[in-house]
Amino acid sequence: MNFGLNVFDANGVQTLGMEDFTIQKLAQMVLPATRAGGQGVNSSYILMDVPGYDPATCFVTITPKVYGPPQSQIGQWGVLPTYKDLGGTKIGIITYVNYRKPTGFQGNYTDLWAANIVECVIEVVKVI
Repeated sequence: MNFGLNVFDANGVQTLGMEDFTIQKLAQMVLPATRAGGQGVNSSYILMDVPGYDPATCFVTITPKVYGPPQSQIGQWGVLPTYKDLGGTKIGIITYVNYRKPTGFQGNYTDLWAANIVECVIEVVKVI
């Protein structure tokens, strides 16, 4: 699917047109809401292998499908995942955060991770 844009100045002269660039959607994925957590350091990711992906000419958008819960559940708001370029055509979708919690004993900490992701759409787009 290709998208384009035409821009005209005050005199009606086209200054930017669809022949100058095109946006092409390379991939789309719906990521369901996730709520999880655990001990230790999490280093997992969801792999998206997108043919044609190049970080020099492409971008990734992550858009929530729900912007907030009902007012009665205000403390339940989730967050969006992030992504990491893994090289080549691979993108890693990261759905958690690692953090440390003090144990209360001699300055020691416990490593923990948590995921509270809202349902979202992940799109990979190329600018040609």
